[in-house]
Amino acid sequence: MKVIHHKDRPLLEFPDEPWRQSLRLAVNRSAGSNCLSVWLAEMGDHHRTPLHWHDTEEVLVFLEVDGDGFARVGDEEHKIETQTSVVVPAGTIHAFGLRNGRMLKSVSILPDADAVPGHRLLEKGEESFEMPEPKKK
Repeated sequence: MKVIHHKDRPLLEFPDEPWRQSLRLAVNRSAGSNCLSVWLAEMGDHHRTPLHWHDTEEVLVFLEVDGDGFARVGDEEHKIETQTSVVVPAGTIHAFGLRNGRMLKSVSILPDADAVPGHRLLEKGEESFEMPEPKKK
């Protein structure tokens, strides 16, 4: 058994993309996992992830949502609330964030101990907080 202290794990920050949240790589192969990656995100008002996809399935677990949280999966957008999970199929473009509110805390789980942040739909510098309007669910 290995105990992992999240505060000691790498934090990815994106200062040149002020709309993007930071991402803590809490668990992966370098932390002793052989099968999973677990990432932690905390974001405030008008923060989101980029539109992206992964080569594997991803489970998004929203622990706390204080505000207008959303998850875009493919062409559909879903309201997310505290204690909500979203299963994103491999290869599906997705993003999540907080339009108005105080905080969103999430956990991303990927079945790959060597997972890296997803493939972006738009190049860095081409994306902002605003996204095209999707279908509503």
